[in-house]
Amino acid sequence: MSPLISSRPALAAVAALVLASCQSATAPDRFVEADRDGSGALSPAEVSDYFVGGVFDERDPDKDGKITKAEWNPQMDASEAREFAARDANGDGIVTREEATAFARKAGLYAADTRKADTNRDGSVSREEARAYYASKE
Repeated sequence: MSPLISSRPALAAVAALVLASCQSATAPDRFVEADRDGSGALSPAEVSDYFVGGVFDERDPDKDGKITKAEWNPQMDASEAREFAARDANGDGIVTREEATAFARKAGLYAADTRKADTNRDGSVSREEARAYYASKE
C-alpha cells in the first residue's frame, strides 16, 4: 500500500517533528520546516502538508513534481488503481504534489495524529506537545 493512501502511524509523525530536539548541529529542524507560518505551533494542515511532502518526495524519484502510476506502484492492483485515481483530481494519469496535498487534507489523513498530540486541545501541536507525545510512545 502506498504511503499516500493511509496516514502514517502517530509515532512516525511525531517522531519526525521532534527530531530537532535530538539532532546534530547540521541536521534540519523538522518542526521549524513544518511550521510554515512561523507560529511556533503546527496546525493540522501544516502537519498534513509536511508529511505528504515527505512521502511525495520519496515517491517522485525524478523530482518532476508528479507521481506516475509506475512511481506509485509498478505492480498496482485494482484497489491501488482506485486509490491512485481518487488522488488524481484532474484525471490526467498523474498525481501532482498539489493533488496529493489537497487529498490528504480533505481526507484528514493526519488529523487523528494531530488530535492525539494536541493535549491542550487548542487545535495545534506545540513543540512541547510533540515531544511529550513522542516520549509517551517510546
